[in-house]
Amino acid sequence: MMDDKQEPPEAYDDFLDTLARQGGRFDPSAWDDLVDRLAAYDVTHLAGGSVAYGRSASDHESASVELGRLIRDLARAPEPRLRDAVIALLLRHSEYASAVRAVMSLLPPDDPGRFSLTARLLAAAALQREHAATWARALPGYQQIDVADLVTALDLPAPEEDDGRALLAAAQELVRGRHRTLDYIDGWEDVARHALRETMGVAAFEHIMAAVGG
Repeated sequence: MMDDKQEPPEAYDDFLDTLARQGGRFDPSAWDDLVDRLAAYDVTHLAGGSVAYGRSASDHESASVELGRLIRDLARAPEPRLRDAVIALLLRHSEYASAVRAVMSLLPPDDPGRFSLTARLLAAAALQREHAATWARALPGYQQIDVADLVTALDLPAPEEDDGRALLAAAQELVRGRHRTLDYIDGWEDVARHALRETMGVAAFEHIMAAVGG
């Protein structure tokens, strides 16, 4: 759990942090490894990985993919889509919120990965509320992510306010720093659509989206 007195610094900028971690190079093998490890936990919307090369991903079964390490590596990934995959992971498996919090608690107070995970945990909770009826239909017994302590500590809107949209906007403010024109919300909404499609199946998802005009 995040220290109640610890708030993301105003200087934190998720985009600049991803650039710094890229170091001027992009490692395709690191991308493929994370894609394979995500697939072990039912997150399969990202291209690449073993399947893209006609190989088996049998070495990346969920039993052999350590969840905490996966979450930590995603938080520090040098590519925004990999960082946002934490949201898909939480939407598919809301019970993993405790694992995300455990990783957050082990990171130093000023570690960018801690702030990256905080924002995406809040975003996942907000997206749950925004699409609550659809998630309830897709996953009976689905548990909502509890972020009451975080929104209180950070003085953010409650997840239920405006069906999650107020918290989603607040989560964006935690990560975009000086890059005020970057739209994290659009990307996070896209992740939610992918997660729903993977959970429900394409036909059922398109039927629901057509019914709600999404």
